[in-house]
Amino acid sequence: MSRAEPLDLAASACPVPASQYDRIVMGHGSGGRLSADLLAGVFLPAFGNPTLSSLEDQATVPIADGHRIAVTTDGFVVHPIFFPGGDIGRLAVNGTINDLAVGGAGARGGGAAGIQE
Repeated sequence: MSRAEPLDLAASACPVPASQYDRIVMGHGSGGRLSADLLAGVFLPAFGNPTLSSLEDQATVPIADGHRIAVTTDGFVVHPIFFPGGDIGRLAVNGTINDLAVGGAGARGGGAAGIQE
């Protein structure tokens, strides 16, 4: 195509992504529409309770004497594990602490999540 020819935008448009899958795909971990569909269609019907159904970034659970504890975990798949501006370790820790902070909680301990690819 030469510069003199008009650009055909209809021919260059991306197709609308599929929204129905018979298995979990990488897009379900994006935090977007597929994540919301997976939560609404699979996890909430199977495990729905007031804590999970609030769809917060962390679960705030009542414990003894009117106190509460906030719990969260994240899992990331990043390649390479070191990238401009950070690494998978910093991404995991900062992402998890951010989940607590948006709920008004602070970090008092840590955990680990693993993903088998």
